[in-house]
Amino acid sequence: MPEGREVLLQGTIIYGEDFRAEKGYIAIRDGIITEFGREHVEADLEGIICPRFINAHIHLGDSAFKDPPFLSLSELVGPGGYKSRMLERKAREMLIEGIKRSLHLMLSSGTIAFADFREGGAAGVAMLQEALVDMPLLSRILGRPGPSQTRIPESCWGLGISSSRDHSPETIAAAVAQARQKSQAVGIHAGEAGRDDIHSALALQPDFLVHMNRAEDADLRQVASRGISVVVCPRSNLMTGVGLPPVAAMARLGINLAAGTDNVMLSSPDMFEEMHLIANALLHDDRQVFKMCTLNGAKIVGLDRRLGSIREGKEGRVMVLDGNSDNLWGSTDPLSSIVRRASRSDIMAIL
Repeated sequence: MPEGREVLLQGTIIYGEDFRAEKGYIAIRDGIITEFGREHVEADLEGIICPRFINAHIHLGDSAFKDPPFLSLSELVGPGGYKSRMLERKAREMLIEGIKRSLHLMLSSGTIAFADFREGGAAGVAMLQEALVDMPLLSRILGRPGPSQTRIPESCWGLGISSSRDHSPETIAAAVAQARQKSQAVGIHAGEAGRDDIHSALALQPDFLVHMNRAEDADLRQVASRGISVVVCPRSNLMTGVGLPPVAAMARLGINLAAGTDNVMLSSPDMFEEMHLIANALLHDDRQVFKMCTLNGAKIVGLDRRLGSIREGKEGRVMVLDGNSDNLWGSTDPLSSIVRRASRSDIMAIL
């Protein structure tokens, strides 16, 4: 948006931290929401205006080899599994091209920021950074300890551990200590295929956990009492056959819940699709589900003061949906229609 340019958006605004559907307008100047009003104005665009998505957990590195065979989780993504073998075989140029295409898909489907668990050490981080050049997305890159080193690249936002089972306790403890010294975030996959790595993950006091679909009530109460966030990725869980996460139980306990699309080789990085599954199968609370895909994810990646909801002072990173599209026409509740049925084909504009 050119400096000094003001954009007026009119219609149904999904407004504030409680995501109320309000008739009115917002003004965006120099990228910042400066005004919200309920009267009618001469606007640049009219539709359903909502905040853009935060994809709180993704693996972009495997974008060059989609739709793998139906294998167990360990055979797909475990050490020496399908993913690691394919990453070794694919040329660097192919891997970067795959990442770029996934970034474009995220942009076109309304995502503004993402947290990527990065494989491949410094070289893997460099590939993602190269793909991100001139890409209007905000990235949070989490590196992981390697076989012979615990330090992650300085350019990483945080430390992303595949599982506490995949490294020695000493390696993980050293990596977490180094991340804490540099004020980096710590995220850990846990409770995906079983409960056996949940206790050791909690002992590390991570900022957030990923998956937790095998967690029991006692595990979730510990997560809630320690104020640890959880990112769920149910489409990926379905693909790997490990079971769906207990999202409703997590929500009842007040855990800060967010959503991610996980490995691109398993699921497209389209947050609409993830949101549909959560709302239809796991949590019949449209407002909470939308919050999982926007503000809650922004909290996990440290962007909630800038993004995740529409209100004055925040960035105008919004999307405008066509409420008169064949898909959305006849909606009686705009927020519910976004959560349960909207898709990127309904998007009129992305700011």
